[in-house]
Amino acid sequence: MAEGGFLSFFKRMGPAWIISAVACGPATLASVAVAGAGFGYRLLWVVVLSALLAFVAQYLAARLGVLTGRGVIAVVESRLGPVWAWVLMIDALAATWLSSTVLMKALVDTSAMITGLETSWWAAVWAGLLFALVGLGGYKVLERACQVLVSGVVACFIVTVAVVRPDLGQVASGLVPNLPGGVDSALMTAGIMGGAVHVTIIAMHTYTVNARSWGRAELGLARLDTLASMFFAFGLYSAAIFLAAAAVLHPQGIQVRHALDVARALTPVLGPYAGAVLLAGIWGAVVSTIAPTFLAAGYLLADKLGWGLSVRDPRFRLAVAAGCLLSLLAPLFKGSFIFLLVTMLALGLCGTPLILVLLLILLNRRDVVGRDGNSLALNLMGGLSVLVTSFLALRFIAAKLGLWV
Repeated sequence: MAEGGFLSFFKRMGPAWIISAVACGPATLASVAVAGAGFGYRLLWVVVLSALLAFVAQYLAARLGVLTGRGVIAVVESRLGPVWAWVLMIDALAATWLSSTVLMKALVDTSAMITGLETSWWAAVWAGLLFALVGLGGYKVLERACQVLVSGVVACFIVTVAVVRPDLGQVASGLVPNLPGGVDSALMTAGIMGGAVHVTIIAMHTYTVNARSWGRAELGLARLDTLASMFFAFGLYSAAIFLAAAAVLHPQGIQVRHALDVARALTPVLGPYAGAVLLAGIWGAVVSTIAPTFLAAGYLLADKLGWGLSVRDPRFRLAVAAGCLLSLLAPLFKGSFIFLLVTMLALGLCGTPLILVLLLILLNRRDVVGRDGNSLALNLMGGLSVLVTSFLALRFIAAKLGLWV
């Protein structure tokens, strides 16, 4: 252990917490809340498994970034060829831009509900403000304030679970894998997993570790950083919201179709203030998630096209601006942003197995990582991630096409 002991060790952690902050966003909140309200405890096993596989996927990404000192797109191009680099870039970029546009829809709607001012101009206001803040580096202050709001809402869900005391027998039964039939079940399982194991945040993590200049000496730190942020913190976030919805909403037959339906899960603790607190938390979660998503698109394009990997490069800034402009289409999306967020995650999951397979291939090649290739256990867990994400994505697609009952 370096001088300073554990305090120094934990002060050096960080890149995976950026990813965790994105994962702990409104889309995950929506997916686990809808699932808990609709299916009770039956899908708890998916929530727990998603946290475990989130750790595995993000640790694979961190290892590639640490061991190569490059982003995933550049490594794929140099070792597997430009065709696979283009395929991966298009796959990840499509999922990323879809995410940022749906997140903008959530930001527009929550801004309207909080202020009482309903106008499509919210999209233009937020796109311009976020681009200015990201480009000028002033976003961090706003992000920290939003994360405080989100943390407060998560604490309310945790207290709610403690107050309502879910039936431990039903909780235990929910840990046994089962797959309820129907399109809704397929959507929810894919959405929950897509919030944890998503091509955008997996690719992004290879860049965040490089931004901290981590090398082989930080491999252990990267593992602990990812375990603490993705398995424990993200897992607690997902499980608390899911259990609150399953314990409070499901027994009353309340289906989540609107943001304020989720707020009803907090009424045992917050009473009449539940709606206002939840809306503030969702707003904070969207703001703290959408700007990193814009940046992720910039990383993907810049890495493939050989641009500088920061907003100091005007071309990178243009890539961020392109995402902001696309997000102006958000008001065209109709319906509740809750279900749009869940569907966005499910669609993103469909593009995730590719990056997982590529990471496993690269991390087992000596010409890429030398003697630091994956252990057998990590390869097995990585293989499980590929199988689970592929199965849930294919099940979602088949159910939407009427091929899975």
